[in-house]
Amino acid sequence: MAGGPPFGGQFDEVVPHLTIAQGQDDAVLEEAAADLRGRLPVTARVSSVDLMVHDGTSWQQRASFALR
Repeated sequence: MAGGPPFGGQFDEVVPHLTIAQGQDDAVLEEAAADLRGRLPVTARVSSVDLMVHDGTSWQQRASFALR
């Protein structure tokens, strides 16, 4: 793999995921979880993925990768 393994090999397994909410009050997280519970699993066609990085304040797109 060009550039080496994800996260420099720090983790044995990297699981792709979608973050719905982060750093919110428990009530907001519980409401989001309740709303999503009946909608999972999500099935979708994905044409690209974005690598996002957090600088301590905000998330920024570092790169975008087209999928075939």
